[in-house]
Amino acid sequence: MTPTLKDIPIFSRLDPEERAELEEILEPVEFSAGENIFEENGPEDYLYVLASGIVEVHKKVLPGRRQVLATVSAPTVVGEMGLLTEPRAAATVTAKTQVEAHRINRDEFLEMLDEDSLAACKVVYEIGRTLSERMARTDESIAHIIARIEKADSGHDIDVFQDTLLNEWSF
Repeated sequence: MTPTLKDIPIFSRLDPEERAELEEILEPVEFSAGENIFEENGPEDYLYVLASGIVEVHKKVLPGRRQVLATVSAPTVVGEMGLLTEPRAAATVTAKTQVEAHRINRDEFLEMLDEDSLAACKVVYEIGRTLSERMARTDESIAHIIARIEKADSGHDIDVFQDTLLNEWSF
């Protein structure tokens, strides 16, 4: 099973030689339904290229309460933040179905960057674009929630904010 990297947005701008360079460091991996790929605040040492299956991204938002941020279907990637930041998962990613994937080791990817690999540089650029788009959507969501709280003119602003955020916040 070899994923088709050109069908995945963060690899779509790579030429065939650049995709081949990344495919050399791909390692096959599978996850069963219910198995965690990443655990929030746990190590995030790999970028996973999902070839098949569905995953759920969720985060602890209050003690004893978690919020689903997204349900994502292959083909896509998860773990892109860990390639660029401290390798700690910002959220938990759990396989909802059987997942077939390939992973890219963070250290090997960083070596490619140190060697000025054009493929690695293009991937970093695309990850930056993706994260910027997500941040813009998050900012819009929070601004909308705050506007609704102000219109409600409720004496329980924090309760309204928490409930609204938990019910509407997603990537």
